[in-house]
Amino acid sequence: MTDQSFSIAIIGAGFSGALLAVQLLRRCRPGDRVYLIERRAGFGRGLAYSTNNLNHLLNVRAGNMSAFQDQPGHFVDWLRQHGPDAADRQADADSFVSRRVYGSYVRSLLCEELWDGGKGRNLYLVPDQAVALNEDARGISLTVAGGTCYRLDMVVLAAGNLPPDETRGAYIGDPWHPAATAELPREASVLLIGSGLTMVDTVQSLLDAGHRGMIHVFSRRGLVPHAHAPARALELSAADLPRTTSIVRLMRWLRTHARAAETTGRDWRCVVDGLRPHIQDLWRRLPLEERRRFLRHLRPWWEVHRHRTAPAVAARLQAAIDRGQVRIGAGRVVSMTPDEVSVTVQVRRRRSCAVETFEVARVINCSGPETNFAACREPLIRDLMARRFVRPDPLGLGLEVSEQGALLNAVGQPSRRLFAVGPVTRGTFWEIVAVPDIRLQCARLAGHLVSTLEGMPRAFEPGRQAAPEVAAASAGRPVPQRVPQRLPILARPQTRGA
Repeated sequence: MTDQSFSIAIIGAGFSGALLAVQLLRRCRPGDRVYLIERRAGFGRGLAYSTNNLNHLLNVRAGNMSAFQDQPGHFVDWLRQHGPDAADRQADADSFVSRRVYGSYVRSLLCEELWDGGKGRNLYLVPDQAVALNEDARGISLTVAGGTCYRLDMVVLAAGNLPPDETRGAYIGDPWHPAATAELPREASVLLIGSGLTMVDTVQSLLDAGHRGMIHVFSRRGLVPHAHAPARALELSAADLPRTTSIVRLMRWLRTHARAAETTGRDWRCVVDGLRPHIQDLWRRLPLEERRRFLRHLRPWWEVHRHRTAPAVAARLQAAIDRGQVRIGAGRVVSMTPDEVSVTVQVRRRRSCAVETFEVARVINCSGPETNFAACREPLIRDLMARRFVRPDPLGLGLEVSEQGALLNAVGQPSRRLFAVGPVTRGTFWEIVAVPDIRLQCARLAGHLVSTLEGMPRAFEPGRQAAPEVAAASAGRPVPQRVPQRLPILARPQTRGA
């Protein structure tokens, strides 16, 4: 690589953005700059790990949650050394720990690079919202809401999951907002739209708040995530997989192997878990119409088997179902009339023409994150779409990217300077929402970005133009600061008992 310094901005500081920053910091030289831009409080947490409810547990065992592919025990080791309480410090690879604790782990990764790795002069935290972007031959100009404009070599979009809908009166469109379950009378009836993992978290929050009222749950098929059980993943090689591009034949193969596993005393979960390392390759081999067929007919069944809940969480949900407090049905919301204190909901149950009316104190949309980027309300995404720098993937799962993660423009050409990482790339990779897949993507993308920068013109060369923060200060705009100057955001970790 040349002796020119690089500058890369990562938009979004949840797990995907924070881990990519860590991977880039590991490859940084003294003059390189990594800008981590996040409008929400809490760098490194994102929506998934910002919950304050310690009963919101990870849906994956601790042994599979290391941030580094080559260090599978990294998270468990961190728990034993830095866990906030005795139970966390006694965790093993089979434990299901709090998502809040995992958010602390992600933040600690940044801290380790800054304080122990000596990269404090490479990382700049920007607590602002990216709103506009422009690309030219020499680099990218990125503007944030505070008015600062950065000149960069590359930008990576780590947008994570978009909230599903707007809130209107007693209808809550964002189930992750703190107000979703707040100030709700304990005896009131509630209706949840969607029966996946978000619903499970919302029921947990309601029960933790002492809610005693009826909780109605409706989704199109009424399927609920299965619970984890002791099962060792079946070892499958690429040669073991069927050589087909038919989703029907793939599902037939999966069912056959699941039944075979059960006849030998094993569990269907071992087959699903054994298939995981191959899912991205299988997905990329499928023709577009076969992918559509999977999403239209098989996706709900796949997701309740693939994305499972911690045993303790599943048991608590089942107890609420058994005592009649939670009622789960298959149906579709026909209409909603929300006001400030209640919502009138009409639901047509599956395979029925009759419409039922529910009068509830609150409706919470638990159907999952928004993936329709064409209708996204985020200013930067709207700007990128308007300038034709990006395009939605044809399945409506996110933005279309190349195999290397480069964003495709409106005519399908991959950018040399704009990339994406994490769930926003789901249309291309499908299996890219869990830690084991994202950590591998981040490591590969960091290596690709650094190697690609070799020989490219630089947007900022020290001595030839002012650094972005200097230009901002001279214009009277907010100034991004190096992490050592922002101790409340990422303070030096303290040893226990200090």
